[in-house]
Amino acid sequence: MLGRKVALGAALLTALQLLMKFVDIISLVIMARLLTPADFGLVALAASVLAIVRATTELNVSEALVQRKEIDPRDVDTAFTLNALRALIVSLVIAGTALPMATLYEDSRLTEILLVLALVPLLGGFSSPALVHYLHRLQYGPGARMQLVGRLAGLVVSIVLAYATRSYWALIVSQLVTPLVSTVYSYFLAPYRPRLRLKGTRSLLDFAGWTTASRFISTVNLQSDRFLIGHILGKAQLGQYTVGSDMASLATYAFAAPIMQTMFGGFARLHGDPDRMRAAYLKAQQMLVIILLPFGFGLAATADRIVPLILGPDWNSVVTVIYWLAPVVSLQVLYLPLLSLAMAVGQPRVLVVREAVNFGMRVPLTLGGAWYFGLLGAVIARSLGGLVIIVMTLVIARRFIQISVLRQISNIWRSLISVAVMVGGVELLKHSIEIPTGTPMQIVQVILLVATGSALYVCTHLGLWALAKRPDGAEQFIFNMIGSRRKA
Repeated sequence: MLGRKVALGAALLTALQLLMKFVDIISLVIMARLLTPADFGLVALAASVLAIVRATTELNVSEALVQRKEIDPRDVDTAFTLNALRALIVSLVIAGTALPMATLYEDSRLTEILLVLALVPLLGGFSSPALVHYLHRLQYGPGARMQLVGRLAGLVVSIVLAYATRSYWALIVSQLVTPLVSTVYSYFLAPYRPRLRLKGTRSLLDFAGWTTASRFISTVNLQSDRFLIGHILGKAQLGQYTVGSDMASLATYAFAAPIMQTMFGGFARLHGDPDRMRAAYLKAQQMLVIILLPFGFGLAATADRIVPLILGPDWNSVVTVIYWLAPVVSLQVLYLPLLSLAMAVGQPRVLVVREAVNFGMRVPLTLGGAWYFGLLGAVIARSLGGLVIIVMTLVIARRFIQISVLRQISNIWRSLISVAVMVGGVELLKHSIEIPTGTPMQIVQVILLVATGSALYVCTHLGLWALAKRPDGAEQFIFNMIGSRRKA
């Protein structure tokens, strides 16, 4: 019953998250057509400062409350107070970095951009903390709807401004509108009268402190390469890298984020039952891989056809970024169940160790790659570092939950073979049908490639499952869910 509830929650969150990512794709395509790579690079530098400073003081008080059996209303007040204080501190720190960043990159525009972006955490830091009651009951729809409404508002504003001004300010203002609308809407979804309270802070911070440290290091990992590439290769190359990196991870993270959130709630309720926990871990790993692996490898195989079609001729380097990054990003879903499990059982320090090692390896690799071999070197270095981290995380999982690395890899063998067949078929078809660039037939070719790859993947997977005598894995779980929905 718990597994079905978690799965339904994951399905709802995934659908809403896909809708939000679809909004992001529309925004990305329109902005790329209206603005230049240098514009994207400039905004990426400022946005990276915002992301790192926010992660430095991130307080995951909602997650700390979700893992409790009951939520005290006074703790909700404390959560609101802590989030509000954090928002104020983050805004002041971001404003303080404006002048140094402008001096470092010799671009005075960064000063005013960062001063405006300093308002973003302030606008988002006062959302209704009463939303945590929905999460505690494994009801994920309200929180996702709040994010979706804000994202749609930001999209509309960015498109209107981009057409009217053809300026990077369209990207900046949309980042202000999104949290403002989300915060206002949160009080319609979960009414709450703000009350300031600090009693009980320590119990919340004991849990939140470790997750904050983990996500801070993770954010620095994700953003530091943008600073390095921007400084070494310039804003135009950074714009290419940023758009390529975002596209490479867009589909994967669209599914991964909601599934991780629901896994966290499910694992928290299995705490104390190691056998069921291991079984749930392996099934979650299978589910993530069976759904997400074809997106990453499929995108890499078709990037040279998709990117010119939707972004135009000025974004050729994006193809290279996607080709090297998308497969690795999709393989990284192998370790996502460990992240949810560690938080669910109150052991977030495991994540801190993993992120610290990742940081210590990724930064020098990316720096060396960019310095000696340009954008291609930076991208390949990041991909190699990602593969090493995947293996290291599987080793941590072996010690944490007593499942060997070989067992975790063999757990997904059908998906690995299926995706290899898919990529092979797409490559053969792609090179047998050459379409001139800039013609309407490009759209037909892309649709044909996607349909062929999807059919090959699904048919191969089902065939291998049948040959394995239909074990009780992710495939059976998906069929059971479809059957239960039809009966309902």
